[in-house]
Amino acid sequence: MRAASAKLIQLLDANQFVMADLYTLTTILGKVYRFTNYDLDLTVAGQLYRADGPIISRDGIKQTTGIEVSSLNIEIKVNDTVLLDGVPFIQLLHNGGLDGARFKLERIFMDWQTPTDTSAGTIKLFEGRLVEPEFHRTGASFEVASDTEVLNVQMPRNLYQPGCLNTLFDSGCGLVRAAYAELATVEINTVANRIQCSLNHAQGYFTQGVVEFLSGINTGVKRTIRLHESGALHLTLPLHQLPAVGDQIRVYPGCDKRMDTCTNRFNNLSNFRGFPFVPVPETAV
Repeated sequence: MRAASAKLIQLLDANQFVMADLYTLTTILGKVYRFTNYDLDLTVAGQLYRADGPIISRDGIKQTTGIEVSSLNIEIKVNDTVLLDGVPFIQLLHNGGLDGARFKLERIFMDWQTPTDTSAGTIKLFEGRLVEPEFHRTGASFEVASDTEVLNVQMPRNLYQPGCLNTLFDSGCGLVRAAYAELATVEINTVANRIQCSLNHAQGYFTQGVVEFLSGINTGVKRTIRLHESGALHLTLPLHQLPAVGDQIRVYPGCDKRMDTCTNRFNNLSNFRGFPFVPVPETAV
């Protein structure tokens, strides 16, 4: 059952209203973008929903009982005039800026005589995470999976293996990602697969880590660091667009899941979930 305000119930009873869909996109970095399919910008509960954003269309919502994942299919269409943080929306999509983002769909009802009065409030129709993007020339199609998707986990949870079962900065690891982030800027002689920058840690500290672009044409792009050497980050995959000198990046360290790394680099042995002393199969008796 969905809750509705007294004014909204009154509007629905009178059957004289206009309505609009509201879309909220929240990236994994915490950036929030709000849009509406209405002809005008709408301010709802102090938040602005833009009418000049991308065209978002959707199918019907698939609701299921039990633990099966409910889903919603959406399509986002844009042109080169739609910008987010100064970057064309389609470029942001290809950069991965919406990978893993949360999507919320709400509907708002307004009196037809005052078609911008949003005081009746909204009804939330669906909320979940964007998965399985399919890109095309003018945008992308996504499936939005409900939060019951997190129940799809491998069992048994614990496996006996030398490497740690945790992922760096997840709840099992316990370390806070922001505490290990380091800001830097792109320097001269940077190429598509090697970023020249100055970092305050010894060579190898950021190997297997992640670099994230915070400004420039690559805003939102993330790349795994294949090798960290003094003054440079070698990327596993090259960049599609060459960054400009001065573009800002945020760099996170890597973890090879070994007990020595957990102890010496992160001082986090109490959360180590590997079993380095288990005999290998050839020596087990």
